[in-house]
Amino acid sequence: MGKFCKVTVNDLSFLARRGDLLLDAALSNNVDLPHDCRSGICGACRVRLVKGRVFGNADDGSGLVHACQSRVISDLQIETEKMPEAQSVSARVKSLTPLARDIVGVRLELSRPLKFLPGQYCKLQFRGFPARSFSPTFPLNGGPDDRVLEFHIRVVAGGRVSSALGNRIQIGHSVRVSGPFGAAFFRPEHAGGTVLVSSGTGFAPMWSIAVASIFERPQRELILVVGARSVKSLYMLRALCRLARFPKVSIVPVVSEPTDFSEALRVGRPTDHMPILSSHDIVYAAGAPAMTAHVAEIAKAVGARCYTDPFVASTAARERPKRSGLRSSLIRHLAPGAFF
Repeated sequence: MGKFCKVTVNDLSFLARRGDLLLDAALSNNVDLPHDCRSGICGACRVRLVKGRVFGNADDGSGLVHACQSRVISDLQIETEKMPEAQSVSARVKSLTPLARDIVGVRLELSRPLKFLPGQYCKLQFRGFPARSFSPTFPLNGGPDDRVLEFHIRVVAGGRVSSALGNRIQIGHSVRVSGPFGAAFFRPEHAGGTVLVSSGTGFAPMWSIAVASIFERPQRELILVVGARSVKSLYMLRALCRLARFPKVSIVPVVSEPTDFSEALRVGRPTDHMPILSSHDIVYAAGAPAMTAHVAEIAKAVGARCYTDPFVASTAARERPKRSGLRSSLIRHLAPGAFF
């Protein structure tokens, strides 16, 4: 068995020593692969494995592997997708809006536009605080502004950044925005149906993808399964109502706590209420890691393409939602049955 393997990334080929990490081998041969955390969490370095085998990367059914976790053990053929180049942009906090008891809508005014694909994420470093990753999204109300980024941030007790929102972090606070990162972005020109699955603030990137999909092809079938802990946590009701106006869009709201608020609400986990998939569908999921992993397994079983964005906590400490007084007034403005 030879000591070297031939690795082809798109149209560029190089020799890698058997056992080398794919990312390190590519970079040392002047082949630039997008990357960020180098720990297999962020997904920025995920590439499609067309031929060959790697060691050390779990197969989630997407056909994508983390280059930073995959060791070369055979000749490889790798494909990457064209993505916007990561940049660093200065910004300031434009507004802080309570969306639910434990979720804040954060709007940042950028010094210059930052291009990203729907579903990607950015690193935010509020002045005086450590960097954290959040997904920019389409506005819940109104249209986009290329000098403004919108984020949905869950407030957690003990969270060094999220618990400071509205306290040490106020309107006007300076922020460094880096990105975009991530491979779970919208793929246009897809012939099959689109299925989106979210839990909690995983709705932010899924809402962005949903809007992009409808803008591109409104006649494409789109199913959005959106999960939350309770009715009060469904902070995105107005956005769901906007989506439901399109005849090819189906909304499946799911809460984990039993409720008699509306017959439109399902009870359980988002994966309990996914539609029957076909190999022609494309699936996107964002939120709790266990949920996104389950979605990937379901998609893999039928051969559907799947892209996931697991939200991994930035701290090892156990965190519970902070009772910050944040609450949503959206529900009382909606008529029963307004989902469909």
